[in-house]
Amino acid sequence: MKSIFLIVFLILIAVNAAFSQVEDGQAPLQLAPVPEEEEKKGDATPLPPTEEEGKEVGAPLLPEENEGKGDAQQPLPPGVDEEKEEVLPLTPIEGIQVPQPIISGDIKLEFTPGYQTVELDNGYSKAAEYRYLPEGPYIEYFSLNYESQSQEFTGEVKRSYFLTNIIDDGYWNLGYRRYGLLDVGVGLSRFPHDYGASSSDDDVSTQRDLHNFMVKFTPRDRFIIFTNLSVEDKKGNSPLTVENFTSNLYNSTAIYEIPEQIDYTTTTIELGIEYFDDPIFLQLSNSLQIFSNNITEEVPWNNISIEGATGSVKGVEDYIVHTLVVRPSIRFTENTRLENTVSYSKVTNSIGLIPLTTVSGVSGEFTKDTIDSDVRNLTISSLLSTRPLPDLRVNIKYRTFSFKNDTPKIEDTPSYVMIDGSTDAIRYPRIPRYTDYSTKSIGFDGAWSLTHRLMIDAGIEEKITLREEREVEKEKEDRLFISLNSTILDNLSGRFGYTYTTRGGDYNHSYYEDIYDPETDVTQHTQLRVFDLSNLNSNKITANLDYSTNNLGLGAAVSYEINEYPDSEIGRQAYNAESISIYANYLLFQSLNLYSEYFYDNREMESKYSWTYDSGLIDPETNVPIYSQDVIYLDFIAPYSETIKDITDVYVIGFDYDLSQRISIRGKYSKYYSKAMSINLPDISSETDIYELKASYKLTGAYNSLSCPFISFKELRIGTGFYTEIYRRDNYAMDNIPETYTDEFLGILDPEYRLNIFTISLTFNF
Repeated sequence: MKSIFLIVFLILIAVNAAFSQVEDGQAPLQLAPVPEEEEKKGDATPLPPTEEEGKEVGAPLLPEENEGKGDAQQPLPPGVDEEKEEVLPLTPIEGIQVPQPIISGDIKLEFTPGYQTVELDNGYSKAAEYRYLPEGPYIEYFSLNYESQSQEFTGEVKRSYFLTNIIDDGYWNLGYRRYGLLDVGVGLSRFPHDYGASSSDDDVSTQRDLHNFMVKFTPRDRFIIFTNLSVEDKKGNSPLTVENFTSNLYNSTAIYEIPEQIDYTTTTIELGIEYFDDPIFLQLSNSLQIFSNNITEEVPWNNISIEGATGSVKGVEDYIVHTLVVRPSIRFTENTRLENTVSYSKVTNSIGLIPLTTVSGVSGEFTKDTIDSDVRNLTISSLLSTRPLPDLRVNIKYRTFSFKNDTPKIEDTPSYVMIDGSTDAIRYPRIPRYTDYSTKSIGFDGAWSLTHRLMIDAGIEEKITLREEREVEKEKEDRLFISLNSTILDNLSGRFGYTYTTRGGDYNHSYYEDIYDPETDVTQHTQLRVFDLSNLNSNKITANLDYSTNNLGLGAAVSYEINEYPDSEIGRQAYNAESISIYANYLLFQSLNLYSEYFYDNREMESKYSWTYDSGLIDPETNVPIYSQDVIYLDFIAPYSETIKDITDVYVIGFDYDLSQRISIRGKYSKYYSKAMSINLPDISSETDIYELKASYKLTGAYNSLSCPFISFKELRIGTGFYTEIYRRDNYAMDNIPETYTDEFLGILDPEYRLNIFTISLTFNF
C-alpha cells in the first residue's frame, strides 16, 4: 500500500512540474541533460540516455496526435512506472487549449545610441582626414544574438547615421548558423576618407563600399563546402600626393592634393572545399577577381597650387585575376604536424592602359593603348612542427614566392612632367617596369623549457630576394633572435630578448641611366635610388618585468634599437629608437581597481631627403661637382641633410568601480604628446587630451526577474558614457623656414579641434 501511494505521489509531482514548465513557456521534457545550474534550480529533471539521442537536440516534447500508436516510446522521468503511463492525470481533454511547441533559446540585444558634437577651428580637423564627423544623433552600436541548442542568428550594426546615411564609417553584418550543417553571412561596410587638410576647395575625398556574402555548407562530418562573394565599390577624387611633413617627419601624408577621379568596382568570387580527418586537413579554393573601371573617358587633373600643372589620365580597363589555392596539412603523430600552402594566380585577359599625359607641347603622340598581359605569381610555404622531447618544441619554416611578368614593354611613351608644371623641370617617363622577382626564406625556431621556471626561445631566418632589371638584383637578409623567459620568484617574472638583422646587396649604379632614354628630354637623379634597398645592420634589445600579488600588479618594459644604413646616399642613413613603458594596477578593495600607464618613445633619424639633391656632391671619376652646371635644379627645393628626432609621451590613468552588484562606473584620462625636432625646420608639436566616463546600472539585479507576458528578462542593463577629445597643435605653413628653402611643396594646416560624444547603451538578455 505504501509503495502504491509513493508511486502515485511521484507521478503527481512530475506531472505538476511538467505543466508548470509549459505555463512558464518552457519545455516539460528534454532530450539533452539539463545544465548543472538549471538542475540546481529544480526546474527540470535530467533524463537517462535513450535510443533516440541521434535526433535533433533541443526540440521540446509535447503530446502529439499519433502518440501511443507507434512502437516508439517517450522517455519517462526517474521513478515513473512504465505501466502507469496510461493513467497520467491532467491529460488535456476537449475544450482545453494544448500549448504549442516552444523553441527555447537565449536572446541578447545591445543598443548604443550616441550624440556627437564637433568643434573645429577654420573648418579643418585632423580627425576629418580619416572619417566624416557629422554632428547629431547616430547609432554607435547595435547587436542582436539569438542562440538555441541547434541554431544561431546574429546581427550587428556599427556607426549608423540614420539622419544622413544608413552607414557611415561603419558596417553591418547578418549571420545565420545551423550547427553542423550551414553557415551564412551577409555584410556591408562603408568607409569614407576625407582629406580634410586640403589646400583647395575641390572635393578631395573617396567613398569605399564593400559588400560580401558567405555560405558554408557541411553536408557530412569532416567535409565542408564554402563560397564567398565580395563586391567593392570605390569612387571619388583620390589625391596624387606630394611628400610632406606631419607629426612624425619620417612618415609622409597628403597636404597638397591633385584630385584624380576614380570610380571602379572589384568583384571577387571564391569557391572551395575543406576536408578534415584525424590526421589530415585539406583546403582547396578557386577564386576570380574581376576589376571593372567605371571611367571610360580621359579624366583631367589639375594641381591648383601650381599654375600650369595640368594633365589627364585614362584608367586601366577591366581585367580578371584567377587564383588557385591548396592547403594540405597532416598530423603524423601527437607531437608532429606538417602544414603546407600552394597558391597560384594569373591575369587572364588583356589590359587597356594609357599613361598620364602632361602640359601642352611636352608629350608626343601615343597610340599603344592595349597590352596582352602575362602576369603570374606562385607561393609555396611549409611548416613542420615537432616535439622531439617533452620540454622541446622545434619549428621549421620554408616559403618561396615568385612573381613573373612577361607582358611586352610599352615603347615610345610620353614623359610625365613633375607637378611644378614647368617644361624645363625634372620629368619622369611613364615606362612600366615589369620586374620579375622571387623570394626564398627558411627559418628554424624552437622553445625549450629548461625548468619549470626557465624557458628559452631562439630562432634564425634567412631570406634571399632575386630581382631583374633593378638597381639591387640580389639581396640577402639574415635574422637571429633569442629570448629568455623566467619566473624569478613566485610572483615575479621576466623576459629578456635580443634580435640582430643584417641585409645587403650589390648596387647597379647605372640602373637609372639605362632605363631613361638619354635622347629624349627626360632627365633623372642618379641618386634617386630606392633607399629601402640599401644595406642594413640592426640590433634590438628588449626587457620585460612583471610583478603581481592579489591586490597589486606592476610591470615595466624597455627596448633599444640601432639601425645603420652604411651605403645610403638618399634617404635614411641611421635610425635609432628607444622606448619605455610602465604600468601599475592596484585593487584598493574588492570593488575598486585603480590603474595607470606610461609610454615614452624616442626616435632619431639621420637622412638626406629623396626629393632634394646635394649641389656639392663630387663625381668620383672627374672630381667635379656633379650639379654645378645643371640648371634643371634651380627651381627645385634646396637640399639639406640633417637629424630628425621624434618624441612621444603617453599618460593614462583610470579606475573601475563596482559600486554594487548592479552599479558600475569606469573612468579614464589619456594624454598624448608628440614633438618632432630638426635642425633646418621648425619644431612641430601637438598634444591630445582624452576624457572618458561610463556608468551602467543592471536593472534585473534589483528584482528577482523582470517579466512581460511573452518575455522573461535574464539581464537588463542600461549605461551612459561621455567621451571628449581635445587636440592642439602648432599651426603654421612653413612661412618661417630659412630663406634658402621654399615652401612650394610644404605646408601644414591642422589647427585645434574638440570632439564630444555622448552615448546611451541598453543591453537585453532574455
